[in-house]
Amino acid sequence: MNAPGIVNLKSAGDILISGAADKSGIEYVKSEGVTDIIDLRRSEEIDPQYIQAVKEAGLAYHHIPMMSSEMTDEQAKQFLETMEGIQNTRVLLQCASANRSGGMFGLYLGATGKCSTDEAIAQAQAAGMRHPGLAQSIQTYLQRQEK
Repeated sequence: MNAPGIVNLKSAGDILISGAADKSGIEYVKSEGVTDIIDLRRSEEIDPQYIQAVKEAGLAYHHIPMMSSEMTDEQAKQFLETMEGIQNTRVLLQCASANRSGGMFGLYLGATGKCSTDEAIAQAQAAGMRHPGLAQSIQTYLQRQEK
């Protein structure tokens, strides 16, 4: 999708995946029906004015800080619980480039049984996940859940 003020935006039904956004990007995703943003960037990557702009737009802001190279079991659990709490609406998964947000999109698909682990990793890569360490940690997590 080509959208103003937002990097690498992709849509997968009720889930949008992207890199960084500015105020116009926030307004754009709001106009697309997004009510919640899950920000996967570490605190030092986020401009406090960004969080203020999200809240001023009336969107719910969820922060799950992650490294771009790996995912911990605790981050997976927090993310999946957050997604479970967001029902019947659109959500934006966001990081700096779409690497982490793409990865967590794949985690969601695999953990909720929407596809196999291999397909979840492929979908994550198609959505922007590039780091092999992140792919490995998501794949390992999903394979453990299958047992």
